[in-house]
Order: sequence, then C-alpha cells, then structure tokens
Amino acid sequence: MTELEFGQEQMKVMRVLWEKKHATAQQITDAINETEPIKHISVQMLLRKLVQKGAIGYDVENRTYIYYPLVNKEKTINNAMRNFVNHIFAGSKDDLVSYIIKNEFISEKKLKEIRALLNKDN
Repeated sequence: MTELEFGQEQMKVMRVLWEKKHATAQQITDAINETEPIKHISVQMLLRKLVQKGAIGYDVENRTYIYYPLVNKEKTINNAMRNFVNHIFAGSKDDLVSYIIKNEFISEKKLKEIRALLNKDN
C-alpha cells in the first residue's frame, strides 16, 4: 500500500479509530468533542474522504455504518515523522533531537530518564 498523508482533522478521526478499532460516525464525533468541538457533519465528510483514500473501511449493521482503520498506526506515524524530519530538518534526526532539547520541549525529568536509557545501553 502507498504511504498516505493525513491532514490535522483526518488524524483526529484516525486516532479515534485506532483507539476504538470500530466506531460509528456519532461515536467518533463524541470522542473528538471530549477535547474540542467538531460538528457531526464535519466528521461525516472526513470519513467519506478517508474511505476514498483507502485509509478506513466500513461495515453496515442495521443501516448504521461502522468504520474501522485499514492503515497501521505505527507505519502512519513513522511516515509522518520521516516526512517532517525531511521537510524541516533536511533529513537530520540529530538536528531534530538537538532542537527539541535546546528549546526545552522535554522536561528535565524526561531528559534524566533518556540519559539513563542511553547509559544503560553502553
């Protein structure tokens, strides 16, 4: 399967489906609305586009569409990260890590955990 790219709103739907495995449009709408507002019609449009992309499939039970993911979460994240690193950091993972550390996107506690992991492997 070719690598798919998802917009921000599409990723919200995909995250719900990866978590729930199967869900109706209303269940997806409700899940997203727990953290931020989204209209049900918007979710339905996103679902149609994701079906067209081949990212999700559906079954019909009693006239209700039950959606499920067709793409692997880890592969999708890896692809998105690879594209991000290539686009922003010219492919340099070292530059990405340096940027994250220098700009304090990681807490001191988490940095200590990472140092311990690195020291453990040596």
